Amino acid sequence: MRNDKVYLKIHQIIKTKEQSKESESYLKMIDYCLSLMKDEYHLILQNSYFKPSYQFWWTDYYCKSSYYRKRLIAVTSFVSLFEMIYENFNNNSNFIFNA
Repeated sequence: MRNDKVYLKIHQIIKTKEQSKESESYLKMIDYCLSLMKDEYHLILQNSYFKPSYQFWWTDYYCKSSYYRKRLIAVTSFVSLFEMIYENFNNNSNFIFNA
């Protein structure tokens, strides 16, 4: 007869580790996508979303309209790239990240 408390604890640990592995995979995919992008778009995404420094960081680089136009291109490109990589990752369990 198994001890239900021990069983539940083990189940909880396994579930947490699986979630951690899944999160790690998503982070690797994000890093990989960013590494494939043009430096300019990488900078925009990094400073606007992933590691925001301050709200108007872009004023040193772009006028307002250029920033918004380039940010749209960066986000659209990132989402397309991520979808492609995510699809390949799900279809191929041996997919290796070079990032």
